[in-house]
Amino acid sequence: MFNVWEAKTVKSTQRRTALAAGIITLSALGAPLMAQSGRSQEPAQRGGPPAQDTPWILVTTFASSDRQLGVQAADELRKRLQVEHSAKELAVVTRNSVNSTLETSGYRPDSSLSTSDLMELGRQLHGEYVVDGKVTRMGNGVKVDARLLMRTGQQIVAQPLPVTNARDAGDAAKIVEKSISDALKQIPAYKDCLAALRAAKYDEAAMRARAGVGAYPNAAWSRVCLLNAYTLNKNTAPDSIISVSNQILAIDPSSLLALSNLADAYKSKGDKDKAIEINLRIYRLDPSNQAIAQSIVQELAQSGAPDKALPIIDSLMASNPGDPAMIKTKWLLQLRIGRFKEALRTGEELVKVDTASATVDYFNRQIGAAQSDNNNPKITEYASKASQKFTREISFPLLLAQTYRRTGQLQDAMHAATKATVIDPRDTRGWQLAIVTANDLNQPDSALALAQRALASGADRSQIAPTMLAPVNAAVKKAQASKARGDWQEALKAAELVDGVAASPETKFFIGVSSFQIAADILSGVQPLVKSTRAADRATACNGAKEAEGYLAKTSIAMPAGGKVDAAVAGQILGNVANYNDFVSQVKKAFCK
Repeated sequence: MFNVWEAKTVKSTQRRTALAAGIITLSALGAPLMAQSGRSQEPAQRGGPPAQDTPWILVTTFASSDRQLGVQAADELRKRLQVEHSAKELAVVTRNSVNSTLETSGYRPDSSLSTSDLMELGRQLHGEYVVDGKVTRMGNGVKVDARLLMRTGQQIVAQPLPVTNARDAGDAAKIVEKSISDALKQIPAYKDCLAALRAAKYDEAAMRARAGVGAYPNAAWSRVCLLNAYTLNKNTAPDSIISVSNQILAIDPSSLLALSNLADAYKSKGDKDKAIEINLRIYRLDPSNQAIAQSIVQELAQSGAPDKALPIIDSLMASNPGDPAMIKTKWLLQLRIGRFKEALRTGEELVKVDTASATVDYFNRQIGAAQSDNNNPKITEYASKASQKFTREISFPLLLAQTYRRTGQLQDAMHAATKATVIDPRDTRGWQLAIVTANDLNQPDSALALAQRALASGADRSQIAPTMLAPVNAAVKKAQASKARGDWQEALKAAELVDGVAASPETKFFIGVSSFQIAADILSGVQPLVKSTRAADRATACNGAKEAEGYLAKTSIAMPAGGKVDAAVAGQILGNVANYNDFVSQVKKAFCK
């Protein structure tokens, strides 16, 4: 994931550029020990001039709330190093060289530098090792936190030193120097490890790294080399990487290299919870690093913990609130974890800063969020906007029609459904919504006309027919309740209208039932008349028999096909039709002369 040790930079890029330029000028004048003319000369380090391969160590002002104490701590350590080491063993970059370079670059000589500036200064002054120190006054003494920094390729690797508590800066320098000398015992094996890594001899590199740990048990550098050997060797088990990563973190809790490899190892083992925990540690270590934060957000989003990524996104957006990519990531995460109200607001913010984000997918997601939130006004708003923008996309007017029907806005529903039928006349859904809405508006003639247009446009007949049955069902139920002949006649009319457009067993069944009920009602009025001798009653009986005969004929024709809906009812009705036909024949024979 991350292959470099990083720290926060507190100096400006402009000053760092000046620092580099100043040091280059100084380097061109001579060796790192050269001072500006007019400065007092420092005592030469014992042992004569450094050899060509002698390593140099750079010490600058320690970070401290007491600037003078920071200068003093650095001076004392620099002197102590010069006393304890010959120039041929470990050369110390002089105070004059450091100060003149800082002044040339626009820094005060007593400045405490950021990690990046320290490493730039070390690079230009040939400092193979750089001391990064902090000194704090504690009661009657001082506390020193220090670490050695070294650049290996593109990596900056840190070797933390034990915390030092002493009476004063001079005593602290003695202890810190001893810690530095101990830490440097790992260097020969560490360099052998690096050489083996470059030769892709990973087993040998691991062996050399372990030798470095043996020389200095608190070795961070050698363990970093061991970690690199493990990660480059594809046969290394994740548990081995976890073990050495945790060893490094026990020494240097701020090692991003160890943390990132630890997270990857847990991920490869399938331990998502541990991977998430480590990723959050990485973020908390340096919240200002956007590259790391964005990478962690992606990791968290894919690992099943998107809710833990949201605070990180918010922190990133605090410094760059109008970043469309971050807003979109936040929106998608909110949708994923079901924070629909928040997602609606974030989505609206997204299209404000990036109008191109208002795609079909955007509207579909916003509509889905509004539906999950049971927010009908928002559903209508988004579907309406999308319908206006994407005029050939049928899903939006269809959704509008459904939403308007659900909220009782039938005229608006009819308008939206009709728009859908125009976009794609062969799509049955628009026609179905329009027909049902016409029925709801008590406009059966309009519903029939819409059905005829749907079929003429190529809509699926099998889907249109059931939609048209709704008013027929309603009419039959009304007639069953009232038992009025007029209502049964309305039911028959509705059934025959639908049957003429889209015949089906259901339409035949309703025709058979309705026509039989009408015939039965007519014959119930004829029956008392057959005993009358009055000419008018005899004529009425004749006319009633003939009228009933016509309805019974409709029943006989329709009900065999309608029997597929309810065979028992159909059989019962057809049996009664035979009896009624006998009665009709007798009445006609007796009274129709």
